[in-house]
Parts: sequence; structure tokens; C-alpha cells
Amino acid sequence: MVPLLVASALAAAPPVTSTGVAHMIATYGPNGAVERLIKPTKRHPMFGDYEAVLDGISSGKAQWLALAPELQKGADAGPSEFLKISVAEALPHNAAGVLRLGAHGWPIANACSYPMLEPRPADTRRYFAKAIPAVAAVRDPTLQSARAICLTELRKAQKNAAH
Repeated sequence: MVPLLVASALAAAPPVTSTGVAHMIATYGPNGAVERLIKPTKRHPMFGDYEAVLDGISSGKAQWLALAPELQKGADAGPSEFLKISVAEALPHNAAGVLRLGAHGWPIANACSYPMLEPRPADTRRYFAKAIPAVAAVRDPTLQSARAICLTELRKAQKNAAH
């Protein structure tokens, strides 16, 4: 009976939320939060609940993007690279949100340099077809410098990807 209770408790684990991750960062600091998040779980066997965080950031939702600069402070190696990829993946969904990260210390050139790992050509073409117009459409006057940097980096990355 006890194993069944443990199994159902694991299956009923609450989903990871941006509010919960923000609380974790406030409580444990960026290093402690990332350490806790990357512990493998049944639901996320590779990087633990960090996988759900990366998915949230990739979605481009503002509450998830806001966590990226703090998480970066606690991430190294693989977790850091996957965080950079997630921010880049958010670009077509919320270009202004990604560009705003620059004001919080996020290197805009990194987000816009297409840091994907071994992408397929079709995915690469699709990404640039969505990301470049999304960034070009940003009209917020406070983001124009970041927009220009990002467009330059995206176009360079697109050219490099074509070779």
C-alpha cells in the first residue's frame, strides 16, 4: 500500500510555475534554485523541473522571461546553454520581452545569435522566418538599440546557417 501512495504522490506533484520559481530564487538564491531545479524527476528525467522552466521561458511569456537573468547567475555548463537556447526560442513569440532582458543584464547578442544545438535546416529556416519579422516589428522607442543589435545578429546567424 505504501509504494502505491508514494507513486501517486509523485504523479500528483504540482506543476512548476513561474511564481514558484521566483520564490525559489528569492529563498535559495540563483545557485540554490538552479541546483534544486536540475535534480532529475520522474516527470523530467534529464534536467528535472528545470526542463519545465526552459519550456516556460521558450514560450515567451513575460513572467517566465523575467526569470532568465536571475537563473543565468546560477546556471553553468549545460543548464546555462539550454537557458540561452530557451531565450532565443522565445524571440518569435515575444520579441519585445526578449529585448527587454537587455536592461536586466541579458546579452542581447546571445539571444539573437541563434545558439541552437544541431538544428535541422527546415527548423532553422522556420525560426528565422518568424524571428526576424517579430524583432523588426518592435516599435517601443526604449528598445530600438537592442532591436538593431538583435536584427544584425539574426541576419549574421541566418547567413552563417545557410553555409
